[in-house]
Amino acid sequence: MTIRESIQETTHALQPLYDPREAAAVAKYYHAFLTGFDNWTLPLHYNDELTEEQERHLWEDLARLMEGCPVQYVTGEADFYGRTFTVTPAVLIPRPETEELVQMAVRTMRTVEHPRIWDIGTGSGCIAVSIAKELPEAEVFATDISTEALEVARENASRHKANVTFAQHDMREVASLPFPERQFDLIVSNPPYIPERDKKEMHRNVTEHEPATALFVPDEDPIWCYRALADIAKKALKSDGRLMVETYHQYHDLLIQEWQKKGLLDITEQDDINGRPRFVVGKI
Repeated sequence: MTIRESIQETTHALQPLYDPREAAAVAKYYHAFLTGFDNWTLPLHYNDELTEEQERHLWEDLARLMEGCPVQYVTGEADFYGRTFTVTPAVLIPRPETEELVQMAVRTMRTVEHPRIWDIGTGSGCIAVSIAKELPEAEVFATDISTEALEVARENASRHKANVTFAQHDMREVASLPFPERQFDLIVSNPPYIPERDKKEMHRNVTEHEPATALFVPDEDPIWCYRALADIAKKALKSDGRLMVETYHQYHDLLIQEWQKKGLLDITEQDDINGRPRFVVGKI
């Protein structure tokens, strides 16, 4: 079977789960991994025959893909900010919108001498590792409540030779911070923010496979993470330090009101590349 025929069969097999365009994108992404060709050179090899070993892996992996398992969990990798990160079902798959959060953080901290930055709820470590690589003079810290997620994050830091200090911490534990002797120029976070009621509108490859604790918040208190982050920021940020977060557009007004009550200053919001309110920044 040629690579072209394999991509066509995979696309057809996935169409009960995805629309034709998305099924084709998943099939091509997977075959780039399977064959070792990147997205640019893969089409040049469409007439190449798959090896017996590649065909064996294909049928094993296709069964998982047809069950709704995200292709990034099948390959064990996801692309983010120009780098490839290890991902497992213990961590969220990095999203393109979060690259904009990294871009904002890097742009903001580039003029700060030896900035100290803390990524809260690091997951795969994609934010912390990317910032550390883009700002080699920065001192970068990262925390997560999940030991399994921290294992993945540490692996990614090692993979990219990024200098990041990790610690386990529940952001609700404001009284006991993991780096009490440190004061930060920036705290950055992409915390859980999708209300439970929106779960029914999401694709099963997300709701049945990605970690729910990293995605969903209770309908009755959807901004609890941002309240905790504001409390941490008041204790851990330097004077004029910034808290920068990715958010859910429906709760921007509520979030900003809460931060104002907490005493944060100069609160601004920013749209993502699709024009949807996505990020909020506040100062101490």
